Amino acid sequence: MDSLPLFIKGLLIGIIVAAPMGPVNILCIHRTITCGRVAGLTTGLGAALGDAAFALVAAAGITAVSAFVEAHEAWFRIPGGILLLILGLKLWLSHPHYEQREINGHGMARSMAATFILTVSNPITIAAFVALFVAWGMSSGLDVPQSAEVVSGVFVGSMVWWVALVVLIGLLHSKIEDRHMLLLNRITAAAVIAFGLYAIDSVTLKIFS
Repeated sequence: MDSLPLFIKGLLIGIIVAAPMGPVNILCIHRTITCGRVAGLTTGLGAALGDAAFALVAAAGITAVSAFVEAHEAWFRIPGGILLLILGLKLWLSHPHYEQREINGHGMARSMAATFILTVSNPITIAAFVALFVAWGMSSGLDVPQSAEVVSGVFVGSMVWWVALVVLIGLLHSKIEDRHMLLLNRITAAAVIAFGLYAIDSVTLKIFS
C-alpha cells in the first residue's frame, strides 16, 4: 500500500468507508426507489462531502483528531441520533406514490444536507478514517498538496460507491409498484429509527456506566 499514489489511497478509503450498510445507505436506496436516480445521487453527494470533510480533518493531524473525537463523542452521536429519529418518523408517516416520484431542487438540497449531517455526526466514520490513515502510512501528517490529493481521492471514491449503488437500485424501478411503496417506507423508517435509538442509547450507557 505504501507504493500507491495518495489519490488512489484516498479513493480506496472513500469506497471502504462509504460501503458498509448503515442509515445513509438505507436512505440513499429509499430515495432512489421513491424519487429517482437524481435524488439518490444527491443523497449520496451529501455523504461524500461529509467523508471528504472527515478526510481533511484526519489529514491535518491523526493524534489530535482521535483524542478530540473520543473526548466529545456524545456531541457527535446525539445530534445524528435525533436527526435519524426525525427522519424515521417522517418516513413512517408518509406514503409516496410511484407516479409521484419527482423531487424539486429544495428537496434535493435538504436530502444532501441531511446525509452530510448524518455523516459528520458519526464518530465511527472518523475512527475508520484514523485507522485507515494509520494503516496506510499517512499518520505522520501531510502537507497541503498531499492533503488535497488524499481528500479529493476520498471524495471520488465515495461518489464511485454512491453512483454504483444508485445505478444498481435504479434497475429495480420497473419492478416497483405503488403497493410496494408503503412497505418500503415502513421498513426504511424502522431501520432508520433503530439506528437513531442505538446512537442515543450508546451515549446514554457511556455517560451513566
